Amino acid sequence: MRKCLILLLLLSISFSFAINVLIPVGPTVVAFVGLMEKKVTSEVELKVDFWRTLDQVSAQIAAKNVDLIVLPVSIGASLYSKGIDLRLAGVILWKAFYVVTKDFDLTDLKALSGQEIYTPQGKGQTGDVLIRYLLEKVGLKPDVDAKIRYATPAEIVSLMGAGKVKVAVLPEPYVTLALKQAQARMEYDLQELWSRYTQLPARIPITGLFVAKDLDQATLHKAMTAIENSLKYAMENRHEAASLSVPHLGGMSAQIIEESLTRTLYEYKRASDVASEVIQYLKITQQVDPSAMPSIPDEKFFAF
Repeated sequence: MRKCLILLLLLSISFSFAINVLIPVGPTVVAFVGLMEKKVTSEVELKVDFWRTLDQVSAQIAAKNVDLIVLPVSIGASLYSKGIDLRLAGVILWKAFYVVTKDFDLTDLKALSGQEIYTPQGKGQTGDVLIRYLLEKVGLKPDVDAKIRYATPAEIVSLMGAGKVKVAVLPEPYVTLALKQAQARMEYDLQELWSRYTQLPARIPITGLFVAKDLDQATLHKAMTAIENSLKYAMENRHEAASLSVPHLGGMSAQIIEESLTRTLYEYKRASDVASEVIQYLKITQQVDPSAMPSIPDEKFFAF
């Protein structure tokens, strides 16, 4: 009898074990809402929580309170280069960034000479790296021939609507928000421009899923499969995924979110399968802003 009770206790503990997944506050929730709202099944329990600052991410990793973390690929690589135990399991976001304008005729990228270009957050972030790289490719010096300014995506849309910003690099769903609320115009798909100048596919390893703990391979595989299915759910059920995401996105309308998904690509790719694309992107990040990418990670950076 006692052995049976011990066995039952052990089984209950094993079944209560959850994989803690940390995702950023914001649009990434669309990719995980299938899991969060039980529209996608998982063979292991996944507990999704949110991070707001990199300090919070570092603290959670140090305390070993998180198993998987969703981060911009460049930020995850930078943390890894600083000795933080993170490994890239896969890339989940490949398409999101566009150049939008308001009351400005952008005939080609050279027309950005003399302009102020707004991009989200700060130097070294994805939008900043992309526009600096592309400016250099057409012979313009960032911060000399064209000024780069920073604000939050919501602030940029607001400033654009007020006529105070003419050119911006934005990710979805803020591109759609700018088109609808600021009467902006979408000028360039940055993924297409990236492909033109790098000869790589028209996609960018924007956001990755990182392993922060040593999990057994079987458990990790089950978690990855569930997350991959959640991404597929968002892409294949845009209307429902958009509606379910509204409470998590500060009141952004379901219509805006749904339309934004037509210009977004969430797709899970194993890190080892796209390692060359990731490394080239990180090398360009380092070239554009060495402080954002002190060193290129070694092969141990790739978990699979």
